[in-house]
Amino acid sequence: MNTSDFLRLMATTALITTALPAMAQTEPAPAPTTQPGAPAVAAATGDQAPADQLQDIIVTANRVESSAQKTATALTVYSGADLAAAGVTNVTNLQRIDPSVNIVTSTGAAYVAIRGIASTDVTEIGDPSVPIARDGFFTNRSFSIATSIYDLQRVEVLKGPQGTLFGRNSTGGLISLITRRPGKDLGGNFSLEAGNYKTVNAEAGIDIPLASWAQLRLSGVARRHDGYRELLGVGGRGDDDQTTSGRVTLAVQPFAGFDGMIQYQHDDINNVGDVAAIRPIATILPASFDEKQFVNYAPTFNRINGNRIRWEFSYDRLPLGLTLTYAGGYDSQQWRHALDASGNAANPVNFRQAENPDTWNHEVRLATPQGRAFSAQVGYFHFDESNSLDSGLLQLSGQYAGQYLVRFRYNTKTSSDAVFGQASLRVTDTLKLTAGARYTWDKKDRTGTSQLRCDIAHIPAFLYPIIGCLGNPPILPGLGNGTLRQQRPTFLGGIDWTPTDRNLVYAKYSSGYKSGGFNSNGSAPSVDYGPENVYSWEIGTKNRFADRKLQLNADIFYQNYKGYQASQASPVVSSGSGVFNIGSAKIYGAEAQFIALFGAARLDLNGTYLHAQFDKNIGTVSSTDPVTGAAVSRNVSGNDLPNAPRFALTGGLEYRFDFANGATLTPRVDGKYSTAYYYSVFNDADTRQTAYATGNAQLTYAPAGGHLQISAFVRNFTDKAVFANATRNFTAIPSINTYQFQPPRTYGMRLSFKY
Repeated sequence: MNTSDFLRLMATTALITTALPAMAQTEPAPAPTTQPGAPAVAAATGDQAPADQLQDIIVTANRVESSAQKTATALTVYSGADLAAAGVTNVTNLQRIDPSVNIVTSTGAAYVAIRGIASTDVTEIGDPSVPIARDGFFTNRSFSIATSIYDLQRVEVLKGPQGTLFGRNSTGGLISLITRRPGKDLGGNFSLEAGNYKTVNAEAGIDIPLASWAQLRLSGVARRHDGYRELLGVGGRGDDDQTTSGRVTLAVQPFAGFDGMIQYQHDDINNVGDVAAIRPIATILPASFDEKQFVNYAPTFNRINGNRIRWEFSYDRLPLGLTLTYAGGYDSQQWRHALDASGNAANPVNFRQAENPDTWNHEVRLATPQGRAFSAQVGYFHFDESNSLDSGLLQLSGQYAGQYLVRFRYNTKTSSDAVFGQASLRVTDTLKLTAGARYTWDKKDRTGTSQLRCDIAHIPAFLYPIIGCLGNPPILPGLGNGTLRQQRPTFLGGIDWTPTDRNLVYAKYSSGYKSGGFNSNGSAPSVDYGPENVYSWEIGTKNRFADRKLQLNADIFYQNYKGYQASQASPVVSSGSGVFNIGSAKIYGAEAQFIALFGAARLDLNGTYLHAQFDKNIGTVSSTDPVTGAAVSRNVSGNDLPNAPRFALTGGLEYRFDFANGATLTPRVDGKYSTAYYYSVFNDADTRQTAYATGNAQLTYAPAGGHLQISAFVRNFTDKAVFANATRNFTAIPSINTYQFQPPRTYGMRLSFKY
């Protein structure tokens, strides 16, 4: 599609979205109901509609409470109960139910892609392009995210740059996890799930009113299942789960206008973790490959011990009705990870990782009442991370057993400060203008050294004095020091029109910025890479028809993506950088969500069309030749962006059978279809996921009273093998391809109870 075709599509869609409201019954648009000073964590459901109508979902995508259907941005929202019932027990499972989200597992961590934008740099210097915020708290390291999907009020998936109110590197979007607040009445919930692979998942929470002005909530989760993969060679199983986490939340309202919350969470993971099938470099897996049983040469493990405290205080009785909010928190993680980096059985090697990030967040925000003709928010945000790292390639056998081929010992310091503001003016009862800006200052510093063992690297001894190998054993030292100072503004401008209470049409422009960094590889010096910038245009509409029984939301978008940060593992003895700016790209597409209630039946469809390609004039970039291991120039002009399927669709159908005694029985089927996509900017055939379809089925029985539910489920009932990652790894010796997989077919029973 060329530029003129796209402009015609934009114009056509604008006409359609303008005409859609005329199809609905005209109603006066009521004044917004958001109360000033509302806490950042809100109830999941707004004004309760009758059971045979679609419910309003309250979100905080604009940092204030608003109905999802009246929020002028592309988003999808999922309640905590719906996620639990669908088996979404960690962030990586979100891609099963949201077609705009692709999540890649990577050496014990993960990164998220939305609309083709993702950060593949999961090193100690990398930042996510799609952050995962937990109650507004941001961390750079994703290895602890798996502990956070429990006792949730909801999950909001925001699409496109969030460069004004959520400016922490959110060039592609934001996944916002919002936990349940304590209730004011005594009550609780409990769920137990059991299934194949010896799965036992238990979750519980209880609300304890301490006084009329103080409430406590205790919650926790324990998840266990055997590994999905049998590991030949080293023995045992991988892709298992052994996670426990507990959370304590205290809410207080000691006097009028003041709302406070303090939350503590402890996480523990002790498992094998994600494992990879190892193949010779540039090998395409055959169709007959058994993804449930493959050879590994070195043991894998994953250990996480984390503690997080978060707080939020707001006061809404300031002059002029202003609300002052201060939110902050501290997160401390200890991560120990071993990855099989062996090229063959003769030379088993672990890539050992040890990181200890300590992260602080602070934000002060001042807001006017949101129900007035003019409303505004201004604030200051501070992010700080200190991390110590000790990682490297550890030999496990032979004369060098227990010694590192290459070892990195770094201390890093990352900080980000920003001031921001956003204001809205209601020009008429139905027309509103919004503008916002943010200015961000980023700092990154790293000190430390890398050490390459010249003898283990098989460097001839006569070259030692030439290249700088010193001592006994011979070591080639590398200085890992680096520093970065960058700053950039981001902007937002938008207009939305609400001709009726059930229809919204909006258009907006937004920009996003993510800082660059620096990297080194073995003996190589620090190599800088620049920032990413995204400039996005979007037109959308949100509608309900037929007495709130039909919902149709749609949007089209165009994004100019500059400075794409690509990641590629390079040989240990190399001067090439692992992360580099590859150039610019153009991204455009459309998204649509349709929900229909037909009596006791419900149909939901959610689709994404995405065209994400690098520009035609990028030219060549340096890559590693899989045969020789030497750097070569490869042209990526016009290539597809990684993790960007051209089309993806999720859908579900359910029917509720009502019995005379008040009980219900609800069968449901749902699934996902995705076209093919790549895991590398070089669009290699061996790192390509082919088109696939997966399906799930569930049967839920709820006795009268609404307190108990019993479900039987099958997930991925076709047992389709789908990549979770596919990459060329030139760090291993010899170089290898590694393949990770999404979960296979699982089945079981789930019981949930609330009181």
